[in-house]
Amino acid sequence: GQRYELAVEISDPDGGNTRQTLSISTRPQPRKPTGGRRLHVRPGNGGGTGTAASPFLGIEEAQKHAHPGDTFLLHSGVYSGFDSGGEILLDTPGTSDSYIVWQAAQNASVVFDDPLRIAAGHLWIEGIHVRGHADVDNEYGLRTYNAPDDVVIKGNRFTDFYYSIVLNHGGSNWLITDNTIVGDKDINMPDGPASWGGEGIDLQHTSGHTVAWNRISRVADGISYPLSNTDIFRNEIFDVTDDGIEPDYGYTNIRVWENRISNVRHNAFSFQPMNRGPWYFIRNQVAAPLESTLKIRSTSRVLLAHNLFVGWDNALGSSWPNEVPGILTFHSSNNIWISANDGYAWEHNAGGHQPDWRTHLDYDGFDWGSATYAMKWAGVRYPLLTDFSRATGLQTHGIRISRNSCFTQFEIPMAPPAPMPFQYMALKPGCNAVDAGVVLANINEGYTGNAPDLGPYELGKELPHYGPRSKLFSDGFENP
Repeated sequence: GQRYELAVEISDPDGGNTRQTLSISTRPQPRKPTGGRRLHVRPGNGGGTGTAASPFLGIEEAQKHAHPGDTFLLHSGVYSGFDSGGEILLDTPGTSDSYIVWQAAQNASVVFDDPLRIAAGHLWIEGIHVRGHADVDNEYGLRTYNAPDDVVIKGNRFTDFYYSIVLNHGGSNWLITDNTIVGDKDINMPDGPASWGGEGIDLQHTSGHTVAWNRISRVADGISYPLSNTDIFRNEIFDVTDDGIEPDYGYTNIRVWENRISNVRHNAFSFQPMNRGPWYFIRNQVAAPLESTLKIRSTSRVLLAHNLFVGWDNALGSSWPNEVPGILTFHSSNNIWISANDGYAWEHNAGGHQPDWRTHLDYDGFDWGSATYAMKWAGVRYPLLTDFSRATGLQTHGIRISRNSCFTQFEIPMAPPAPMPFQYMALKPGCNAVDAGVVLANINEGYTGNAPDLGPYELGKELPHYGPRSKLFSDGFENP
């Protein structure tokens, strides 16, 4: 809801330049309606007037009376589907300034025992447990019809679904926040970490979303497939069998910042492929994927800034296939790259590609433990970071750090899928990663000390909160 001036300056060494100042506005944060009707709902199959004394019986009955600005207070109980597919269908829209709100009443334990289908825009869903069944192949928890716009999914719980939230028939400008998602095991495989599949939140190549403060586990991929102009931040993603966040096939302005990703089997972030950049990855903590922190397949322009990338073997693994330039299209600064199992800090093979105008790799910190070689780059092994810098011209201001002396907490007892504790891998005073970074406009001007610190956490600053921000359920489900 803020207005900004944006200065754009373009110059061409072959001649010609221009400067423009534009005015832009960000979307306001969604607000619940005020002054509308507050109507009551209990489980049932029709009837009631919506008062506290005579609530509507069932969501189907309540929806017959819904108008923009209404708030439906759902009282404790188990609600079942009523459309032909056995789903709970919400297809009456609100308006851009008056949502229709479906929320749990105060202290109510509300369970949807069938999947939810959103088929209208300007709806607000809050405080509901959408429950699958561990002994039934429940594929979807929430999905869409008719590409609904401007929907708020806040403070809900999804359990035992293969795909918990999926915009399979489109959608735009959703706010998906403060939800807890515990995915499904594949019923055709033995119970255990290797069998978890599906997606926590699958945006299905749609745009304009904010996905924030969610807690996602026991899926293959945590958050997937934004198309463009999407913010993904402050999510707690852990115990997943494939990737933490995969914006695969995305276009411009995908921003992934201040997420904590722990104990993923393959990769934290996926670039498979990037259809167009820029993408931004800022102040994320990643520990410790089994394959690599980044899945680099086909890349465009990316900014990596102030991330902590801990890989089990290599912090950055080899690109595949070798024909792609990989990280050579990236700007990487103020990151920390650590091999937890004493492998290469970076292993990169981009075929015959060389650094070019897109390449800016400098001011990062590295720890390769007791490994003989720090880097393997284009088939050549380099024992020290200085050897690598002299040979390539990259990371000329990069430094070696030590996990043993730099962090307030660094506990990775075994490779995934063995569990690891939630932790903040914050810097200790005296670590050489403190004040070792470079100033990046509009990203880190608020640093303490003489220069920005490396990694996601500036010494002396408040640590971020990941996952849902408060207790949202009265049925025993709460955040740790």
